[in-house]
Amino acid sequence: MTEGPEGRAPGDALWGGRFAVPVHPAILEFTNSLPFDRRLVRHDLLASLAHARMLRETEILSTADSNLILSGLSEILRDVENGELRVEGPDEDVHTWIERTLVERVGEAGKRLHTARSRNDQTAIALRLYVRERLEDILSGVAGLQRVLTGQAALFRETFLPGYTHLQQGQPVSLAHHLLAHVASLAADAERLRAAHRLAGVSPLGAGALAGTSFPIDPQRSAALLGLDRTFANSMHVVGDRDYVLDAAYACAMLSVHLSRWADEIVLWSTREFGFIDLDDSVAQGSSIMPQKKNPEAAEILRGKSARAIGNVTSLLALMKGLPLTFNSDFQEDKERLFDSFDTADWSLAAAIAIARGVSYRTDAMKAALAGGMLTATELADYLVRGGVPFRTAHHEVGEAVRLAEEGGVELWELDLETLRTCCPTVGDDVHEVLRPEAAVVAHDSPGGPAPGRVLEQLQTCDREVAALEAWLDGRTEPPIRRAHLEERLLDAEIA
Repeated sequence: MTEGPEGRAPGDALWGGRFAVPVHPAILEFTNSLPFDRRLVRHDLLASLAHARMLRETEILSTADSNLILSGLSEILRDVENGELRVEGPDEDVHTWIERTLVERVGEAGKRLHTARSRNDQTAIALRLYVRERLEDILSGVAGLQRVLTGQAALFRETFLPGYTHLQQGQPVSLAHHLLAHVASLAADAERLRAAHRLAGVSPLGAGALAGTSFPIDPQRSAALLGLDRTFANSMHVVGDRDYVLDAAYACAMLSVHLSRWADEIVLWSTREFGFIDLDDSVAQGSSIMPQKKNPEAAEILRGKSARAIGNVTSLLALMKGLPLTFNSDFQEDKERLFDSFDTADWSLAAAIAIARGVSYRTDAMKAALAGGMLTATELADYLVRGGVPFRTAHHEVGEAVRLAEEGGVELWELDLETLRTCCPTVGDDVHEVLRPEAAVVAHDSPGGPAPGRVLEQLQTCDREVAALEAWLDGRTEPPIRRAHLEERLLDAEIA
């Protein structure tokens, strides 16, 4: 049957023998995923190389056929990576494109590649390999931003500013302590991203459509060739499992939320009202009508990108919630949402690193902001408690002292001792020594606190954690089947 004006002949697809009439053009267009799943071409080719190698070693395929398949796949991979071969054409998906291209190059032997394999486990393994690769790229960006922020924090251990709750001044902290709070958020993101990476590292090759295969396959060998250390426990589960997609998208969404909170702070701190930072011209933009404006537009867009990442997770959850076991074509919808999550995370991290490097901290404005907020009220309450006053009583007495200071237009540490004792009768002559913001920060020497010594501990911990992440990323190697391809000894190499 030949292709006609009403649609493509079913014989051109991987499943055409059952069908007697061409597929309707509207259905072809509606179900075509090649425009977006072609991103998976490298990962599908690697998985196909591993599958073909396993078929050769288990003697499911003859040496002659498997050698043709392996060399053909290797050439396609090389041509794709060199930009000599574009993934395009009438094919319904990247998997069909690969098989068609292989058959065109090596002939009838190429049709044997799909032995003991379904598009279900084929799709799953390609997507899992892609997820792990993209997560590694994002983790590298996380480590890069952590390095910038920790480097800045190291310079400001004794630079003090108000800390906020409810966006109201609360207690004094150091700028270093504040910056390291964002680094801690990124450290949590790194943990989630690495967990998603690990959970994606299951090889589904050998699960077939849903029920495995009657061929004497070796799934462990396929997994090892791809650098994966785990295989599936249940063939029905693994072909219908997209938890790893949701895990990766959620980790990216949490990263975007943390970047959004940091970006919001960049917007807020760069206002004239706060004035805590100046932005370099390279990371700011202007107004089309107001010549004086210098807008933190990149930070605003970074804040807005989190909405996309959150929406992608919501879409994926809705996609999965009612699907019966096992594989369903609804899964075609997971890729664009996942790809967008990865792309958004990559772009956002690159922008965040540029913005962070373009920030200048105005320590004079931060110091000035320490006045006027009664920031050491809690310190005065703690002072009273150490003298034997119950905390709730101390809280009430200090509240009265704050009211007197506000009425007099002075700071707590500027109240004379006689006036202070009208509210807090047990204070000693040394009380003013503990009420200045600088002294309060130094006194907060509890673990994880803002005292300079504790901040130094946090810096050292952050440095170790980032170094460990960087070492893990440096230790990631190409899958053995990939190394063999690169070294052009694919057919006869002993791959560990």
